[in-house]
Amino acid sequence: MLITAKGLVIRETPVGEFDKMLTVLTAEHGKISVFARGAKRMKSPYFVSTHMFCYSEFVLRKTTDIFYINDCSLIDGFFDLRSTLEGSALASYIADVARDISTENTDETKLLRLTLNCLFAIAKGKKPLPLIKAVFELRAVCYAGFLPRLSGCDVCGRAPLPTYFFDIAAGVFLCEECYHARAKLLEEEAGKINEAESIYAAAHTIVQISPGVFAAVIYALSSPPEKIFSFTLADDAMHDFSALCEKYLLCHLERDFKTLEFYHTIVT
Repeated sequence: MLITAKGLVIRETPVGEFDKMLTVLTAEHGKISVFARGAKRMKSPYFVSTHMFCYSEFVLRKTTDIFYINDCSLIDGFFDLRSTLEGSALASYIADVARDISTENTDETKLLRLTLNCLFAIAKGKKPLPLIKAVFELRAVCYAGFLPRLSGCDVCGRAPLPTYFFDIAAGVFLCEECYHARAKLLEEEAGKINEAESIYAAAHTIVQISPGVFAAVIYALSSPPEKIFSFTLADDAMHDFSALCEKYLLCHLERDFKTLEFYHTIVT
């Protein structure tokens, strides 16, 4: 049986001299493994449309757990994102996260659209990379099931606040008074945790942010997909927003990404 699906190549692995195995993110079928026979040959009809970051329409034949390409055509190759090392590095990190949180036989429409929007923004070069990265991290980790509570102080309920304290592990915001009570408890727990054993432990912190950064978090999570990058922050606020989103994702996915480490070596 043949199926047709539009999907984004988020990983390609060489197989032998001429073939390769693809990981493709689709809306209807989630993350799928696709065998591209002969795709490494320059004369192959699949050569252009099966590269990393290519968004293509696939006609697939399934046997067991693997799909085989019967036909495919390129929709968008996002080739311009490769024009800078920073953009290419960020795109690789985004693909890694998308591959990590996506699952098979699941509707991944939201994640696919988010990933495509981010690659498009990188390719066009009209939005700062730290903004693209932070918005992706925040929305992606929420799609994975870790939506923070945004109603103000999670303990006493006060809102708005002059200063917000974000408990990354709990995914809640606190006022200054409730923060001091929570921080004391975490200090007592910290002595019982071997931080070298877990990224979760390293990220188990409370960070202080301004009302502007709190507003950016709300906007990034509530805006429609076509407007997720339609806001600006001053340099200091952008730094805080970016750090918060990265820590939140790493904490809740409980892992690190080599592509993220490479990105930081380039941009810092």
